[in-house]
Amino acid sequence: MKSLNIGVFNPSNIYQASPMPGDDVFAKGLEANGYKVTRYDYRDKQDKTILEVAKDINPDLIWFGKCETVSLDEIIELRKEFPKAIFVKWAADVRSEPVELDIKQAGLMDFFFGTFGGDYLKRYKSPNNIVASIVAFTDSDLFYPVEVEEKWKSDVLFTGRTNMIAEVNRTEYLSYLKSNNVNLKWYGQENWIQFPDYRLAINGAKIGLGLNHFIKPLYSSDRLGNYLACGTFYLSQYFPGIERVFNRYELDWFSTKEECLNKIWFYLKNEELREEMAQRARKIALEYFDYKPLVKNCLNIIETGRSNNEWDDVF
Repeated sequence: MKSLNIGVFNPSNIYQASPMPGDDVFAKGLEANGYKVTRYDYRDKQDKTILEVAKDINPDLIWFGKCETVSLDEIIELRKEFPKAIFVKWAADVRSEPVELDIKQAGLMDFFFGTFGGDYLKRYKSPNNIVASIVAFTDSDLFYPVEVEEKWKSDVLFTGRTNMIAEVNRTEYLSYLKSNNVNLKWYGQENWIQFPDYRLAINGAKIGLGLNHFIKPLYSSDRLGNYLACGTFYLSQYFPGIERVFNRYELDWFSTKEECLNKIWFYLKNEELREEMAQRARKIALEYFDYKPLVKNCLNIIETGRSNNEWDDVF
């Protein structure tokens, strides 16, 4: 089976706090599940168009990432040329409202996977597609426990931007923690760190902080999967459905900055409990959200219309 994956694969072409391309998680996952994958980075200068590459390989599956510069006409032409191919799109980030182009592209797909669920996911539904949630993703070849130097150590780590008009004011949260003497390291604004420093920072933290710009069902950023894969304890802002995926023996969550602060102090004082929970959560991340099992479940949804995971939404 052959797949053409259209996305961002060159780390220098991504503009986010997490320095590694999510599109490669799905490309690697397809390879691990028996596909021969051709990667097409639409942000790189290319000698051939997407259609020309597709004609060269005759794919069984065409998998799209964000693809903000890929027109609807290009997708329609691909569908005409490859009527038997399965068309898939995935998306990670959420906003107050879905991006219109993403919705239109999803409407041309057979399947759409998003790191979110509920009514927000339903916005991508069309008469022609099935939409499903995937909650989190990671790559255990990149994110795993390592010993770090003192300069990477912190009590609490947050990686993410704060310069966005959003439902949640990250700056307010982080400033509140700092004002209450939390040993917090914060990367992702003007002080972005690249790989492998990103992995070192995660491993050096006693607590990884999950703080999303927007609160949507089953939505968390790639921080969730990557921090858990490194074995770092994760304290997440509550999002609807988190209790469907995890319990408080694996990670914990908060709804206010005061609750966040109180839980930080609690888990810093209870190291053994914190480490035990982190290891249980890491096991879940590797079992369900690492590239091979994650994509295996996506392929199961494509084949059967059902997820193997009871927490996933499929519409």
